[in-house]
Amino acid sequence: MCGHHAAIDPNPKHIMKSTLILLLIGLSLATATPAMALGRKADIGAGIVPEETRSSAREVIRTAVRHFLNFRKETPLSDEQKASISKILQEHRPEIQAQLAQGRDARRAMETAARENATSPATKAAAEKIGDIARDRALLMARISAKVRPLLTPEQQKQIESAREEIDSLVDAAFASAGR
Repeated sequence: MCGHHAAIDPNPKHIMKSTLILLLIGLSLATATPAMALGRKADIGAGIVPEETRSSAREVIRTAVRHFLNFRKETPLSDEQKASISKILQEHRPEIQAQLAQGRDARRAMETAARENATSPATKAAAEKIGDIARDRALLMARISAKVRPLLTPEQQKQIESAREEIDSLVDAAFASAGR
């Protein structure tokens, strides 16, 4: 196993990209799953978001999901790695569950505040709370990753880094197309 520790990257750009990727995956799954269940293709952004931007976002999501699903086949974890990673996740389970609950509550508070008055101080405070929670979630994931990374072989680490670089490149392209 590799013995060096990866540094936690507090760079706001990387935190923003990671958060965007997670949000895009979640949004895609949340909107695509009901549409697929009804046997039709629906794209909520159709007519609102430019096609190039929607296409870029779909590509980010497809690539992230592909890497996630293929990781087990391409670089399988040993039983020892699985046990160690499971232990780390179990240790952080209360924090992870709290993050999920805080995120849900903050989104609901934001929806309520924005519905009442989108420009109110309460709406701004709710939006700032969502940002604080996203930052805290990214830092939690960085702490967990810093514990998991040393358990991975150099090949597994390279596979993850390669996937991250590809996804980062696609996120940059999606941002660029959204700005047009």
